[in-house]
Amino acid sequence: MGGIEKIDSGKVILDGLDLSINADVIKAYREKIGFLFQNYALVENKTVAENILMIDKKYRNNMTVSSVLEKVGMNGYEKSKIFTLSGGEQQRIAIARLFMKKCSIILADEPTGSLDKHNANLIMGHIKELNKGGKTIILVTHNEELKKMGDAILEL
Repeated sequence: MGGIEKIDSGKVILDGLDLSINADVIKAYREKIGFLFQNYALVENKTVAENILMIDKKYRNNMTVSSVLEKVGMNGYEKSKIFTLSGGEQQRIAIARLFMKKCSIILADEPTGSLDKHNANLIMGHIKELNKGGKTIILVTHNEELKKMGDAILEL
């Protein structure tokens, strides 16, 4: 669904784009999606600000680094290196990046899987805020409490 895995047969058409055509179409599609991974997908030796600004300029909205950090309760961390942050703080940085990215869909793969209950609840609050802001959230989880927070639940 995220266009990360190579298509070996058939067609995948998402948002009107045939992802089986070529790599450029897949890349363009991927830029429309936000990803939230269990492992945070941050560059550990870079700063918080550098990680947030890794989004290509044409896919950023008009929010600033400080404003997205404020949304997730991490103001003042712009110059901190990722490796100095806790897991909960790193996931909040990943969420801050999603507040800045122009995307209509967020694919979240076990975004609270490695977090304690307090940080998991913080992250879910931010995910709900992204959803209220007009982003569709597709979240994969084994956590029964998190499942109950969804508007629609599909079990596979």
